[in-house]
Amino acid sequence: MSEQPIIGSGTVNFGEKFHASDISNAEMINKRRVINGLDDGLMQVYPLKHPWAMEIFKKQCANTWMPEEVEMTRDIEQWNKKDVLTERERTLFKRCLAFASNLDGILTDNLVTSLARPITSPEVRLVCARQGFEEAIHVVSYSVMVEALGLDADEIYGMYRKDKVLYEKNRSVLEALNKISQADFKTGTFEKDQTYLEACVSYQILEGIYFYNVFLLFYILKRNNKMPGSAEMIQFINRDEDLHVLTFARIINTIVQEQPELWTPEFQQKMIQNIKDAVELEISWGIHCMGDGVLGLNPTNIRQYIQFVANKRLRGINLPEQYPKTTNPFAWLDEMTQGNMTETNFFEGRVREYSSGTLEW
Repeated sequence: MSEQPIIGSGTVNFGEKFHASDISNAEMINKRRVINGLDDGLMQVYPLKHPWAMEIFKKQCANTWMPEEVEMTRDIEQWNKKDVLTERERTLFKRCLAFASNLDGILTDNLVTSLARPITSPEVRLVCARQGFEEAIHVVSYSVMVEALGLDADEIYGMYRKDKVLYEKNRSVLEALNKISQADFKTGTFEKDQTYLEACVSYQILEGIYFYNVFLLFYILKRNNKMPGSAEMIQFINRDEDLHVLTFARIINTIVQEQPELWTPEFQQKMIQNIKDAVELEISWGIHCMGDGVLGLNPTNIRQYIQFVANKRLRGINLPEQYPKTTNPFAWLDEMTQGNMTETNFFEGRVREYSSGTLEW
């Protein structure tokens, strides 16, 4: 009786006595899936079952950058002067930096230890491995900003211990990933597979909605000629996150294609509600950061912007938009980003070329 590679385990059992196998390479490739696929654990990435993953991986590698490349001299000068930033703007800056550093720290850990673990497609695991590296770079980026500006590290990293709104947001992030964080979590049943799929949607929410108020608030400072180096650091991070959003949209859509029984009407409604709940939480946090308004931001356009972003995320995983007639109230963002947020038709249209260590899209 021939030995077959273990299905869904991520590793092959090399501890048993050798038995020749008659399974062909083509059969192994054809039986691959994002989760619960046939996998010998040896990371064979040619030929590919999921070529979109290798395309994303190549884009990730082309985007390589280091935080120390960003010039922070003007930011240091502006931060140390008393007449450049108002107290409201300083509070806004520190709250954004606190949440961004908290969230990327959570994502770095959970991506590697939880989300990537059940994946059995080698090329998709490559993307997740590279994404984990990028999240780590983001963590370092925030530390570079804290150190360069001479900020109190305890105030920034520990702000959630004193700010209830930030605490509740961090808790919601951890709860979204907690269901698959146990060491013994395994896919392979309908219930567990739906739990994992929900965690992927939660990750899409974290990367694709929760960061976007932070990005906007840094960009609005730069638009007013304040803290340009910090905004450039965020541009590099934003560029990475656009690909992260694309990656998990692809992961979600491919799992649904390979296991359509998981995508029940009830499950879809639950995912829609999860996204709508995240929108309200993100709007509340944005208003908490800026108060009644600052530098042209106000509760009305913050709400419109987050709803605009959420509609893109819903479309990206083939769910109906929930916020009709919503447009981007900050058209000037095109000057600082790619111009269009990454969506699932990424490879169907023209893609701007990225260069390592630059922001010349």
